[in-house]
Amino acid sequence: MIPGPYQIVACPHCQELAKYMTLMSGNTFGARVWTDGKKVAPMLPRPPVVVKCHHCTQCYWLADAEKVGTEEPYEEEGRKVNPSWAAAQVVREPTEDEYYQALQEGLAADPQQERRLRVLAWWRRNDAIRGIGQAKISSVAITSSCKKNLEALIDLLDEAVEYDRFISAEVLRELGEFESAKIILNSVTSSKYAAVVCQIRLLCDSGDSSVRELQLGS
Repeated sequence: MIPGPYQIVACPHCQELAKYMTLMSGNTFGARVWTDGKKVAPMLPRPPVVVKCHHCTQCYWLADAEKVGTEEPYEEEGRKVNPSWAAAQVVREPTEDEYYQALQEGLAADPQQERRLRVLAWWRRNDAIRGIGQAKISSVAITSSCKKNLEALIDLLDEAVEYDRFISAEVLRELGEFESAKIILNSVTSSKYAAVVCQIRLLCDSGDSSVRELQLGS
């Protein structure tokens, strides 16, 4: 992995500056894939899709933020650095509850954005099990807000799309609805998902409702 310059962006709400690291190159060595569909590649880090402004505390889509300029992580000696760019804080991903608040405040402009936000909130919840940004734990209790989010996500998935059926089954498993999850898994017949379906079915059989890392082999 070779880091690139920091991208400086302005919050669409208050114009406060923030920054995130870009990459000149990266790779997927050591990548880990999880049953909820999230892929974590240490050598290919990506900035959050949605960020929360450090100043006004509003959430926004990073793609909607104005790109103000770039700041090299190691400036050449004698080169002037814009002090406001140097002082800009690194972008921060919302917490699970902040994603729910963003949904309530209408950050999603259409069903596709709503689906994306609900998936991101789901992943954020499961990050505690992955050990991302906090101590790793074995399971996370289903709160009423989480349950509402996952049930709404199912309604946004397309049952005609096999990947969406697989995701629906995983959502149901994490809700503890193991038999319903297995019924949907039976409809996922593509060889592409065979190994994943097998592992999720085994988790259903064991009564495990937590996100788990997939063992996909080489």
